[in-house]
Amino acid sequence: MAKNNNDVIEATATEVAPEANGTPAEDQAPQLGVADLQNAAQVIDAAVSRGAFKAAEAAQVGAVYNKITAFIQSVADAQKDNPEAPASE
Repeated sequence: MAKNNNDVIEATATEVAPEANGTPAEDQAPQLGVADLQNAAQVIDAAVSRGAFKAAEAAQVGAVYNKITAFIQSVADAQKDNPEAPASE
């Protein structure tokens, strides 16, 4: 796991399917949507509950999990505040 906390990835809550805008999938950069983050949070939860991480790693894994779930919640809150915004997958 990377130790550099200066690496920040910004994400948006929207996801566009490559075929929806006429661009072939191989020409477009990979997309990461809210559904992908929800799946990642579920994988982390399952791995922790099955003892996949050492005790020394638990804090870092938990911090990542908390960031992911906070982002997911902020997207859900933003969609509640703006129901006309496109739904994310």
